[in-house]
Amino acid sequence: MSEELNRFQIQLLLYFLEAEPKKRTVTDAARHFDKTKVYITRTLDSLEKLGLVERTQSRKTILSHYGTKLAQKLQHQYKIAERYMQYLDLTPLQAKNNALSTLLAGFSDEYLNRIQEQEERMYIRELFAGRQNFNGQELCNHLKDGSYFLPFVIYREHIKNGNNISMGNRGFEHPCELIVKDHIGTIYLTIKTVCAPSALTGKMMEGRIQSLSYQSDSQFKPAEQEGRYFCFPAKALRFITMGNGRDIVLHGSVCMQMQCSVGIIHMPESLAIFTIFIS
Repeated sequence: MSEELNRFQIQLLLYFLEAEPKKRTVTDAARHFDKTKVYITRTLDSLEKLGLVERTQSRKTILSHYGTKLAQKLQHQYKIAERYMQYLDLTPLQAKNNALSTLLAGFSDEYLNRIQEQEERMYIRELFAGRQNFNGQELCNHLKDGSYFLPFVIYREHIKNGNNISMGNRGFEHPCELIVKDHIGTIYLTIKTVCAPSALTGKMMEGRIQSLSYQSDSQFKPAEQEGRYFCFPAKALRFITMGNGRDIVLHGSVCMQMQCSVGIIHMPESLAIFTIFIS
C-alpha cells in the first residue's frame, strides 16, 4: 500500500498521526504545510477512498485503524532512514527529504532492516569514538535486542612463516553472529570442516575444531557447544577504537584456546586471538 501513495499523502498521514489531537484539522494541516484547505481536503478524500482515514459524525477526519497501523509503520521506517541520512552528514532538511524519498521508493522491509542495522552501527561507532579499553558488556548496553552479523579474524599468537592468521580462522563460517537479548550478548561461531593437504604426505586431510575456550578474568573458560555452534559471552571481549570520523572501527578481541581433530589425530591445543570488527 505505501508504494501506491504519493509524497504528500504520506506526509499528511504522518501529520495526522503525530500532531496534537486539536490540530488534526484541515485548517491546521493547511497552515503546517503551507497549502490551501482545498488541497488538503482533496488529499484527505483520496486517503478516505483507500480506507486510511474516516469522517466522524462531527465531520472531523481521523485515521482509520488500518490508516493508523500504516502510518505507524511509515513513521518507524522514516525515523530509521532519517537517522541514517544524518550520519551521512546531510543537513536536517536534506535528511528529511531523503528519508521521505526512501518511503516513496517502496523498499522492502528486509532492505530497511539493513539500513537500520547500519544506522545502529554508525550510532555505536560515534558513541564509542575515542574510547579505549571498554568491554563487550558496555557495547551490548547500547544495542537493541536482535542479531548482528560481524566480520572477524582469528590471529595466531605469534607470526609463523610471515603469516599471522590462525588455521582456526578457517574452522568457522564467516561472519560470526552476535545475539543480544535484554542487553546480554552472546557470540556464536558456526563450526565447519576444513580440508587441507598434509605437510608430510600431501594427502588431503579433513579437520574440525573440537574444543574452544575463551579468556575471562585471567583464566580460560570452556565455550558452550550447541550443535554446530560454539558460543561465549560478548562481555569477554575487550574493545579499542581506531581511526577518525567515518573511518572509525571498533576492534573487540579475546584470547582463545582451540583444539582441532584431523581424522583420528587430535592436534595440540593452540592459543589464538579472536577479533571482531564493527565498522
